[in-house]
Amino acid sequence: MVSAGAVAAGCNSTAIRVGGAPEASVRNCVAAASREFRVPASSVVADKGSTPRDGVYAVNLKIGPQGRPALCTTDENSAVLGVVYKRPE
Repeated sequence: MVSAGAVAAGCNSTAIRVGGAPEASVRNCVAAASREFRVPASSVVADKGSTPRDGVYAVNLKIGPQGRPALCTTDENSAVLGVVYKRPE
């Protein structure tokens, strides 16, 4: 289930924006997370986005049915810099 503030990135929306991250960054993060964690793209949900510094976007993801938190970063051209699971707090 998708929370009220989350975007189901596996859908065919024409304008997916999460926080300050551009649509292309969100799509690329979902694809990268799907490959990295070997899950279907439909089970990756983009939750929040931010711009921690100029030209870099951070997109928080929830992976799989358990919603395991992950973080994806992209550059100003929406190229994925990395995607990792977050440590539990």
